[in-house]
Amino acid sequence: MTDRRVTVDGRTVALVDLGDPQGAPVFLFHGTPDSRLGKDFADAPARERGLRVLCPDRGGIGGSDPVPGRTIAGYADEVTALADVLGLDRFATVGYSAGGPFALACAAGCGPRVTGTALMAGAGPIDDRPGARDGLAASDLELLETIEQRPARAATMLRIQRLATRLAPSMAIKQIAGELAAPDREFLARRPPAEEMSFFLESLRQGPAGVIEEYRLWAGPWHLDWSAVTAPVEIFQGEEDGMVPMHHAEDIAARLPAGLARVHRLPATGHLSIQDHIGDVLDALATP
Repeated sequence: MTDRRVTVDGRTVALVDLGDPQGAPVFLFHGTPDSRLGKDFADAPARERGLRVLCPDRGGIGGSDPVPGRTIAGYADEVTALADVLGLDRFATVGYSAGGPFALACAAGCGPRVTGTALMAGAGPIDDRPGARDGLAASDLELLETIEQRPARAATMLRIQRLATRLAPSMAIKQIAGELAAPDREFLARRPPAEEMSFFLESLRQGPAGVIEEYRLWAGPWHLDWSAVTAPVEIFQGEEDGMVPMHHAEDIAARLPAGLARVHRLPATGHLSIQDHIGDVLDALATP
């Protein structure tokens, strides 16, 4: 794994470079509060398949400079510019959790440069669909409500959570485990707490503004042209996901053009343990 910084349109973008450096490129978009760190689960599987996986921090997250006025739909232009800097003509994308909207933005907005899209526990729109928030994690619902009603308090909450996580990562893991199903609790038990929480600490390195913006974007209109998606979309969803429910996968599939989406229902799999299926996700992606 290589942790890199590149300059794109005058700003710094931080990303990790995983897998085969000479392989076909795949962008892996992190969730929220999340970052480029903690994506080592993709390294060996990508290398075995001759794929290069690149995970960039989005604007205001981790080591990437903020992008004023950024939007979900506009992320397609950001990724196109990043791909140009990296010398990539065509690429596939994977959206993990709240990275799902940004992978779909690329599917709709990057044209034929996108060879295929996969979602891992991908979050769907929650702006206007009745019941869209049903089944989301209690912690996400609390943070969403606080951001919408008392943003200053939300910023304070995130600062406190970052400090508490840095000082006592095992306690943070215990709190997270409380709203997870058994497959995810077992997944967490296999990993050192400090290592597992590195992605969260990094997401707030610049303060809470970037993470708060991510939640606002998710909860607002995405402004995607769903009909512009032309490459296949493989949707992987754990049947025991306690953070993003199955109906999000079904809703995304229903919005896409007929015949492009395929939902893979994974038994005994949750929101975190879906990482164990990264090999299947990479296998399902179309390659140039």
